[in-house]
Amino acid sequence: MIKQLVESWRIQKRRQIVSQRGLNVWPQDQPDDLEQIERIGAWLDSLGEPAVLEHPLRPLKMQVAKGFSARMAYYFAMGDYEEADLELIEKLVMPGDRVLECGGGAGITGSLAAMHSGNPVTIVEPNEVMHDIIRQNVRLNGQECQLIAAAVVADDYSGDTLTLRVQDEYWWSSVLDHGSGEPVETEVARISDLFDNIRPSVLVLDIEGAEVGLLPEKLPDDLRLIMVELHTPDIGDEATVSVVNTIMGQGFRLCHVRSQTWVFERTV
Repeated sequence: MIKQLVESWRIQKRRQIVSQRGLNVWPQDQPDDLEQIERIGAWLDSLGEPAVLEHPLRPLKMQVAKGFSARMAYYFAMGDYEEADLELIEKLVMPGDRVLECGGGAGITGSLAAMHSGNPVTIVEPNEVMHDIIRQNVRLNGQECQLIAAAVVADDYSGDTLTLRVQDEYWWSSVLDHGSGEPVETEVARISDLFDNIRPSVLVLDIEGAEVGLLPEKLPDDLRLIMVELHTPDIGDEATVSVVNTIMGQGFRLCHVRSQTWVFERTV
C-alpha cells in the first residue's frame, strides 16, 4: 500500500520555508506540524501491515509500520527529512563513487547515494533499532548496502564498546550524554580501519556531535569529498572550528553549506 500522508499545498508551503533557512537550522515543530504528527501517529497505530511512503521531490520510498516514528514519517512525506543531505548527495555524488556513511538514519540518504554512485553504500550505524529499517528501505529503493553495526570512533579510542544514548525519537540517538536516552552498549569501528577496508571516495558523517576529534591527521588519498553535519549548537564554536580546520588543513576546501551540513572537496 502506497500512502500520501500530506496534501500538496502543505508540501509547497514547506518548500518556501526550507528555501529561507539559514545555517544551523533544522525543522522545528510548529503547532500545525504537531497536529499532523499526531494524526499520522494514530494512522500508524492502526496499520495492520507495513505501508510505503513516496518522497514528494525525489525517487525515494520509505516503509513504515505500526510503532514507526510519526515525526520521521511526517517530515519524509513533507520532503523535509534530511533535506540538506539529500540535496547535496544528489548534486555531488558521482557514478563510480564508493560512499561510506556514518550514521545511517532510516537508510534514505544511503539509498540516494547508492543510486547516484551506482555502487552499494556502506552504512555504519550503532542503533540496533534502525538496522532492519535501513535494510528494508535500501532494498525498497532498489539499492544494496553493507551495514556495519557499530559506532564510528577515533583511532585512539580505548575499548571495544561505548555507550549509545537511544532516544524515543530513535533517529536522534547519540553517543554524547545529554542526560536523556536509554544507555545501550554498542561495538565500535575505528575510522582508519573503515578507510582501509572500504577505501571510500565520499565520506558522509551524521553522528550527532561525535564528529569532534574523529578524523585522523592523515586522510586517505582516495577520499575526494567529505560531507559532515556539524552540530554546532551541541558541540560549540571551538569544536566546530577544530573539525573544519582538520579537514581544510589536509588539502580540502569548503564548497557547500546547507543548513548544518558542510561539504569539503579535495583540491590537492
